[in-house]
Amino acid sequence: MLRSIVSRDDTIYECFPDLAQTPDRTLVCIYRECMFHAPYPFSRIACRRSLDGGRTWLPKQILDECVATEERVEADRAWLCDDALRGWRESRERITDPWRIGASINCPRLICLGDGSLFMVADFHRAADAPHVWSLHGYRSTDAGVTWSGPDDLGIADMLVPSLNELRDGRLMLGASTLETAPDGHNDEVQYVFASPDQGRTWSEPVAIPREPGQDFSEGSFVELDDGTLLGILRDDKLGRGYKVLSSDGGRIWRGPYPTQLIGLEGRPKAGLLSTGEVCITYRLDIPNEMLALHLMTQDAARVEGESPMLPRRPMPEDRPGLDVNDPAQPWYMTHYYPGRTVVLDMDRSVHRDGGYSGWVELDSGDILVVDYLNDDAPLAHLRSYLVSRSDIILFPPGDLPWLHPSAQPFVAMSRAMAERQFRRRPGAWAVLRERERGAGGEPSDGRPRR
Repeated sequence: MLRSIVSRDDTIYECFPDLAQTPDRTLVCIYRECMFHAPYPFSRIACRRSLDGGRTWLPKQILDECVATEERVEADRAWLCDDALRGWRESRERITDPWRIGASINCPRLICLGDGSLFMVADFHRAADAPHVWSLHGYRSTDAGVTWSGPDDLGIADMLVPSLNELRDGRLMLGASTLETAPDGHNDEVQYVFASPDQGRTWSEPVAIPREPGQDFSEGSFVELDDGTLLGILRDDKLGRGYKVLSSDGGRIWRGPYPTQLIGLEGRPKAGLLSTGEVCITYRLDIPNEMLALHLMTQDAARVEGESPMLPRRPMPEDRPGLDVNDPAQPWYMTHYYPGRTVVLDMDRSVHRDGGYSGWVELDSGDILVVDYLNDDAPLAHLRSYLVSRSDIILFPPGDLPWLHPSAQPFVAMSRAMAERQFRRRPGAWAVLRERERGAGGEPSDGRPRR
């Protein structure tokens, strides 16, 4: 895995990035600038572009911005730092629309549509005298993020933290959540989805994602599987893991919710399909502290309904002779497995830890480029990227994510055969592995690379 900096300005809190790749392979990263996790005393949508696969990033563009009222800033002047006051003045001087004063921008999201254009949605918190507290606004670019039009009010009110996904029938799906007051007076978070037949110009009535008493779902991410099933991955901080829902009719009716193996999901998941067919999800893992996690699972695992995510194990050439993986007399771990894995990509070491609202794309190489924000060794949050290869996650070729219990398995033969599968498509790599196996002086190798 390769880690690098996308943007770092120690006078600004850079957070909540998302990432898209255009047909000409331009990478476009959008994010929010402010001074805190909350969008205060100014908030901006910023954009950076990369023309070389994420190795370097062009200077940022400011696409939109809002500021707090002068009265509120004056009331807080005693504790606002010089950078916060200077940033507020710079934005205030550029703003001409009155509605952007006293408003703030929360969480921008980005997608590259099938026609190659970019569509971005951001949730705005409006001033106190606005008819709705929250409103969603859209922006578009037809030149790989060089210029943008918008914002256009989408007509979706009182929803926040949107997500975007384009379905194979051309419809655009938007997820967002809101607070609703229950009969007992308690505020519950409820996740909704909207559909658009015309690339986000008009939207359907909302469809509520099912939940059980005590569940607060938000920040859902949705993806269409190969058979047309829609998978939704949902946040609920109280439950210690992510939950999922499924739909077989294009998002009109949903089944679930069902628990997942996304342990500690407490921040904006980003779900999508890889070219290998596997489901990839990045998210904030928050047990016991904020980390950036990446989870891979097969589509078979994604479609499982119920409490257990286990699937029947398939026979493998490395199994010991005579093993029947369908024999119920065998231990469970010889007959079933979960085809999925989680890896931690980064951890924020700061006492003001923050992060995990991420975006990702798959590059032509098959590697996954992830962007996220964190404080770590900087005074304020900044953006990092992570170039993740399959071998960073599992030493097994695409098609499955197996787990074989280390009991009663022929370790040497199994390990050698699996390694051969992993390296088979890489010219010369298997010869290198054989050389390592021989080790120095003809002794068996410990498997570690020689230096």
